[in-house]
Amino acid sequence: MPKTTVHTIAHLRRLKSSVNGNPRYMIEFEDGLSAVTMSDAGFCYAIGNEDMRVGSRVSVELTYAGRIRHMGPAA
Repeated sequence: MPKTTVHTIAHLRRLKSSVNGNPRYMIEFEDGLSAVTMSDAGFCYAIGNEDMRVGSRVSVELTYAGRIRHMGPAA
């Protein structure tokens, strides 16, 4: 089972591709980790959320392929 870790968002970039109309994002973190959101990551709707912007600390669960399975504000 993938592990959940805490990271700080350094860069967000919306990709041109989408899945079933859901936009995908490339997210780079301050520690050098980068990942792409999956269409069902639950992140797309939260881009405007104050807790999910550049500089925010977030809890991230990655798939084994290195895509973001789930992401939310860090506790």
